[in-house]
Parts: sequence; structure tokens; C-alpha cells
Amino acid sequence: MGPVVRGALSALAVTLAILGLVAAYVRAELAEPQAFADRGVTALRSGPVRSVIAEEVAVDVLERRSPNLVAARPLVLTAVDAVLETDRFEQVLRRAAITAHGVLIRGDDDVAIELREVREVLLPALRTASPELARKLPGDLRPQIAEIRRSDAASLTVRIADQARNVAWPALGASLLLLVALIATAPDRRRTAAGVGIRMMVGSLLAVLALSGLQSEVVGHVAPVGVLSEDQVRAAADATWDAFAGDLRTLLIAFGVVGLLLTASVLLAALRVDREAVVRRAAIVLAGSHLPTAGRVGRGLALVLVGALLLLRRGPLYEILVVLLGGAVVLLGLTEMVSTLRGAPDPGVCVPSLPARRRRLLTALGSATAVLVAVGVTLVLVLPGDGPPPLKDEEITTCNGSAALCGRRLDQVVFPATHNSMSAADRPGWLFANQRHPIPRQLDDGIRWLMIDPHYGVKNAQGRIRTDLQAEGTTRNRVAAELGADGIGVAERLAGRLGLVPADGKRGIYLCHSLCELGAEPLGGTLKSVRGWLERNRSEVLVLMLESSVAPKEIVAAFDKAGLDRYLETLPRGRPLPTLRDLVTSGRRLVVLDEGDGGGAPWFQPAFVFAQNTDIDGFTKDPRSCGAGRGTPDSPLLVLNNWVDRFPPPAAAAVRANRAAALRDRVARCRQVLGRAPNAIGVDFYDRGDLLSVVRTLNERGPVGREAP
Repeated sequence: MGPVVRGALSALAVTLAILGLVAAYVRAELAEPQAFADRGVTALRSGPVRSVIAEEVAVDVLERRSPNLVAARPLVLTAVDAVLETDRFEQVLRRAAITAHGVLIRGDDDVAIELREVREVLLPALRTASPELARKLPGDLRPQIAEIRRSDAASLTVRIADQARNVAWPALGASLLLLVALIATAPDRRRTAAGVGIRMMVGSLLAVLALSGLQSEVVGHVAPVGVLSEDQVRAAADATWDAFAGDLRTLLIAFGVVGLLLTASVLLAALRVDREAVVRRAAIVLAGSHLPTAGRVGRGLALVLVGALLLLRRGPLYEILVVLLGGAVVLLGLTEMVSTLRGAPDPGVCVPSLPARRRRLLTALGSATAVLVAVGVTLVLVLPGDGPPPLKDEEITTCNGSAALCGRRLDQVVFPATHNSMSAADRPGWLFANQRHPIPRQLDDGIRWLMIDPHYGVKNAQGRIRTDLQAEGTTRNRVAAELGADGIGVAERLAGRLGLVPADGKRGIYLCHSLCELGAEPLGGTLKSVRGWLERNRSEVLVLMLESSVAPKEIVAAFDKAGLDRYLETLPRGRPLPTLRDLVTSGRRLVVLDEGDGGGAPWFQPAFVFAQNTDIDGFTKDPRSCGAGRGTPDSPLLVLNNWVDRFPPPAAAAVRANRAAALRDRVARCRQVLGRAPNAIGVDFYDRGDLLSVVRTLNERGPVGREAP
């Protein structure tokens, strides 16, 4: 039998072994209903899968049954997450997984899985935060979290796998017999064993790559449904795949590691290492008395630590140590076995070596290169770059999504705006939100005017941000006048008495709505997100309107630290405002206005010198009103405050206020009362209603402001 035939038979044996391992895994872990259910429970325990289930439940609770609860979405998600942690829900999921197994394997009827337990957990959580919201929770709450269908493509895959399980033991047996026959009849058994080891490594690598390719194919065809994002769905699909096939990948990798150890054992046998001498030297190192006193003390401490690690059996170091010891023992065993095999007449291996001078030179060059690469990577990761250059005039095709807007001044354009932009239900920690999506998503959706509130906050031992009222120069009573007694009551029920700031806590700047106890977002992180968005969208102009309780110099420092200084525009006083094209070509596409007096830098300017807003109290009482608020009629910009100012933010009222007819009527009313159209329309829950389409229509009609008819 020639070497080519032996190589082909060796490859066939390795292929049969891999197929047998896969079939055995399917037989033991996927074909049996209980094992399949165990894998389903493991998938549930992963964060991405739980997030998707919580999102689906929240959608059912908030958007289909109780729209007024959208502002309390984080509380709903927290309550749902608590349901998912219960043993009762694990039992529900286990039954569902067994049902799914029947649908996929036997072709049973479609099954819908409902989460009936959510109401009994959600109700107490809402009562704690807001009894009024708890009363609005529907009594027939049974959200559907999944539907298992016979037509699912997974059915075909699972049924094929179910049939393949019957070949597990025949394939493994045939592989073992073939490998034994090849090694026994080989003229150079060691070389044949080494070849088998190499083919095991190659086969393992190809199998793992094939499994990863199948995962990419399956996950790549998973489509988001409803409000779920593509990233959420794919993360959940990846986690589910890992729960069902992750151990198979580990098994295939272990197969390759055995091949590596087999090859290494052949090399060790060929080198004719005196294993007895190695063991004697190890014993001398571990127990010999030739070391000095300090060395013996150090050795004793090391042995104590290793022994304690083995006894405690916890932490990654224990796992690493066990793997290393196990690998060493397997390698020694394989070497002992391989050394009994007949090898080639001359097993010596000639390894050419470089001259010492050249080795030292290459070592120095390699070290210097590694240091330079490390420094370069560090600088790239740590230091903020200058970002892309501004667009040249001839490169500009649109400004804020429209070619017509490029030639218009700021006071001739309408900007879609969000009130309390940072307060997003999709962000963890916001208990009563004014928006559904966070600022990065708002910008991607088309929002171009953000209203944010910087506050001083201190993180306590539980990780909750507490408002530093003393640093802000305010009191509980003054906050109550702004937020209302209900808001203060909710904050104190959830976080305790206001004003109890940890004495040893580090003060920071957070974006909060009056009280950080109800939700907080670090200002620095938000500004970095804004900077990244401006770098990616070079023809877009953005306005930030701050209701700040923080010293102006600290606001300026935060903008500088975020690398936004090159984007900040200083608006001229007493002269026409710049056009969007002017701002785009200069690169200074970020306008920052402060509802206070600004200061600290030329670009941090008082909002009500440049803008007049409408009275929000009047709008809350009468949705058609358009009374003047702060600022003066001479201010070049008009900000239309178009949200119902109540706590918690009423989502249903926001939906009514954001409808196209209501927005058009309000704009027409403001033209009649104030003599001009608005330049910014600020709303709650911008994604529920017609804000973006109404703003687009207003801009398409021509310049707004005082030039509007």
C-alpha cells in the first residue's frame, strides 16, 4: 500500500470520526426531548435572549394594550426580567421547549407560547412607583413570547439531524478500526501516527469553520420583528446557537487538541527524552533542599497557593491549571505509547540555527517593532483624532437631508426636536421616560434639535445616581415645584430621601430630568456619541439646547474633553444667522444654546437671546394655544414646545399631540398669534406620530420664520 493510499485512508478515518462525534452529540443532546429542553433553558439564561423576550412582552403590554405605560417601559422590562428569573417561568420554558421538540421532530401542530405570570410580578412593581399606572394595567395580560411553526426551516434541519444520530456508533467504530489497521501495518508507525494527528488537527479546524459558517448562515437569515433591532435579534440568535451547538464546537476543538498532542508525542518519542530524568529533576525542584532559605520559603508559598487553588476549585486559574495538568498527563501517556512503535531508521531532526549576532539583531528589531506597534495602537485608542475634514462647497449635495435647505439660514429652517432627549425608555435606568429611543437612534432617525438637562450627580454604593442638590444650589422644595409632588414621591419611594449624597462619592455631570434618581446618563458619553455622529454625517447641522444646573466652565470642559471644540459654532448677535451651507463648509455644525446665561466659552450662548419659545403650561391646558414663553419677539428663532407637561409623561397624549393634523393646526396657530412659523418643534415620543413628516413638508414649502406667508 503506497503512501498516497495510506494518506487517503487516514483522512477517511478522521472524517468518519468527526461525523461520528457530530452524530453522537445530536443523539445525546438534541434528539432527546429532555436534553433539548435543558439546552432551551440554557439559552434563556443568556442576556440577549432574555432581552428579546422582555422586549416582546413590553411591546405587548405597552403598545398593544396600555399605550399610557410607555413612559414606564424600564419598570416593565425590570418586572419582566424578574419573571424570567423565577423557577416557575423556567418550568414554562421547559414545557415549551419539549413542545417545540415535538413540532420540529414529529411535525405536531403549531404552538403559541404565552407568559401568563407577568402581571402578578409587574403589578407590585408599578404600584411601588406609581399607583396610577398600576391601575391602568390590563387584567387579561397574557403576552405571547414565541410561536413554533411546522413550516419553520429548523424543522428540516432537526429532522435530518435526528436521522443522522443512527450513524454515530458505526462511524466511530469504523474510524477506530481503520486507524488501528493503518498504524499496525505501516512501515514507519510513528510517522503514520504523526500524520493521523496532523489530519485530526486539520479536520477539527475544517469542522469548526463549517460549523461557524452554518451559524453565520442561520443567524444571517434571522429577521427582526416589530420594535426589535437587527442587533438584538442576531445577538439572541447567536446566544441560542451557542446554547444548542456551543458544546459541539468545544468537542470538535478537543478532537483537534488530541491530534496536536498525538503529533507532539511522536516528536518527543523521536527526541528520546529521558522521562525518568525529567521526573527526577521535577521532584528535586519541588522537594529538594539545595535552595537557599528565601527560595525554599517562596517555593513553599507557591505550593500552598497551588494546593489551595485545587481545593477551592473556583476561578479561571483553577480551570487553566487543570487543563495544563491534564494536557501534560495525556501527552506523557501518548508519548509512552508512541515510543513502543517502530520508527524510521534515522529519527534525528536537524534544526538549523542562526548565528548569535544575527539572532540578537532580529530580537532587538522584533522588540522595537512590538513597542512601536503597542504605542501606536494606544495612541489611536486613547487620543481623540481630528476627525474628517469639512466638506468643500462642490462636495455638498444636501444639508440636513435636503438640497433646498443648504442656502437657508438657521432661522429659515424647521428642525425636528425632542424634549428631554436623554430620557429614553430603551436605556437602562430611566424609570419614566419622555422618549422611546436614545440619542444616537434619534439622530439616525432624523432628529436635529436635542433638549438635554445637565445635572450634578454622585453614584452611591448601589450604583444609583443621586442628585447633588447642594452643588446645584437648589433644594428639594424647588425641585418639587418643577417636577411636581408625584415625581418627588416616586423618586423617594425608589431611592430614599432626596439630598442624601454619599460623602465619599465622586461627583460627575449627568443628563437627568430634574432628578437623577429617576434616570441618568453621563454627559461625557452622550457628547462622544454626538461627536461620532457628526464625523459620520458631514452634511448635517445639529442644535443642542441645554437646561443646565452645572457651572458653565464645567460644561465647556466636558465638550472639550469629548473632542467637540472643532464643531462648535458661535452665532452672531445683531447680524443674520449663518446658512446651513456656511456651517457645513466651515465644519462648525454644532450650535449649543443654554437656557441660562451660558458663558465659559464664546460658543456657549444664552438660548433666549437667539430663541423665543412657547408657553408649555398653556399648551398642557389647551393643545391649540400658542402663547409666548421665554425670549422676545425679536429673537431670530422660535421653538414650539409641543408636549403635555405632566408626570409621568403621558404617552397617549403625546400621540395625539404628534399627529399630523394637530401639528399643522398648532403651526398655523403660532403663525397667527406670534406672526411667524417655528424653527424647532419639540415633542415627547417623537417616534409615535408624524413629527418628521410634518417638518419635512414645512421645509419643502419654502423658507419659514418671518419670511413665511
